[in-house]
Amino acid sequence: MSRLSGLFLPLVLILTAFQPLHAQHAPLSPDAPWQPTHNLFGSGPTPLYRHEATLDNDTVYTLGQLIDIAEENNPSTHAAWARARAAAASVGIAKSELYPTIIAAAAGSTFLNPPLLYKTFVIQDIGAFETALKINYTLVDFGARRDEIDASKARLLAANLSFNNEQLVLIQQVSSAYYKLLNTIGLREAAEVNLHDAQTVEDAVRDRKANGLATLPDLLEARAATAKADYELQSTLGAEKTAFGDLSTVMTASPTSPFKVQELKDLVIPDTMNQTVEEAIQSAYQTRPDLLSDIEHVKAADAELKYAHSAYYPKLEFDGSKGWLRAWGQQESYEGTYGKTYTYDAKLSLTWTVFDGLKRENRISQAKAERAAAEEEVREREDKIADHVWGDYADATTALQQRVAATSLLNASSESYNASVESYKDGVRNILDVLSAERDLAQARAVDVTARTQVLQTFMDLAFRTGSLLTDHPKGNHP
Repeated sequence: MSRLSGLFLPLVLILTAFQPLHAQHAPLSPDAPWQPTHNLFGSGPTPLYRHEATLDNDTVYTLGQLIDIAEENNPSTHAAWARARAAAASVGIAKSELYPTIIAAAAGSTFLNPPLLYKTFVIQDIGAFETALKINYTLVDFGARRDEIDASKARLLAANLSFNNEQLVLIQQVSSAYYKLLNTIGLREAAEVNLHDAQTVEDAVRDRKANGLATLPDLLEARAATAKADYELQSTLGAEKTAFGDLSTVMTASPTSPFKVQELKDLVIPDTMNQTVEEAIQSAYQTRPDLLSDIEHVKAADAELKYAHSAYYPKLEFDGSKGWLRAWGQQESYEGTYGKTYTYDAKLSLTWTVFDGLKRENRISQAKAERAAAEEEVREREDKIADHVWGDYADATTALQQRVAATSLLNASSESYNASVESYKDGVRNILDVLSAERDLAQARAVDVTARTQVLQTFMDLAFRTGSLLTDHPKGNHP
């Protein structure tokens, strides 16, 4: 019995150790989700690389400060930075081919060998130890290494510009989310004023009804207007929470941690365009990092094409080594012996590929096709840039005109509303006139807020399309 226990105990331990592996299996059927074992993730799946930006609840953050925080914490820009560093390392790898390769080697061996000597096998016991310094260097390759270096440099510039483009996109995302939040805050503040106005009108109607100057339907109309204003306020509160969450997300901050931002009233609203649309398009051609990155891809493709052509030329290489050999040996029936000596070798080789199954021809065809594709991508990018800049320029111009009209509308609506309330109190206007003026004023407030944020948004969009947002965005010093 003890022997059986001794045999089965290791087997049980092995099966127990691998039990979690055997517990996993494929889904049992195609119409039901796979159910993992209860302890597959331990205490539960957790994000391994989760990182959140920390913001101070007592600080009022400007747009520049928000952008700084996002740049420090956003994973997309960090990933682009890592890719740029990898491209920089690839340049160093390509340049290393210009230098010789030197290898220090040491080898020891021992063997017992019975070679056949005449009609009998003679046992030989030999041990050897050799150290050597080996060198390999390509003397001539007709520019192949230089072409590879040029290609890697172009790819590095493309990676750096792609990193800048990620920065540009992030700035645009933060700015857009910020202006959206400002718009919802402004609409919420306008809705609060609208609710106050509606309550004021309702109080006035209640007073007039108490004095026999208003009817019950008038009071009900005023109450309905107040309820509608309260409903719209609740809608703006929900929209503000959503916009705050969007801004927190793009900054990698938690939406459950509140923070304050600089309000719309503290910002300077542009009132004129500082360039023509033609100037904006030309500026985009010169500064857009994604376009410049595509151009560098064309340059890299040119270098790769030259590198493919260099395979038709011969290559001259030098190989050499210098070392020290020590050995001990003994032959059966004889005394052992020990020897040592210096060793060296040198070789100059010229290799020229005569035929390789059309590999070089196909590589050249591939390089030409990739170069043509890269060039067409540049042309496509230029067409899209011109179209986007034109559209955003028109939007910015329209937003400026709408801003002027919105200001006039708000002033006129405010005057109309105040006059209607005073006239109603004097018994000259009825409640329907007052409520109509109240609705017009509420809409005018919302239009004014949207018009102001729309100017900021469209100007930012235009700066994003031209690429100037990367250098012109406000910088801030956050704590």
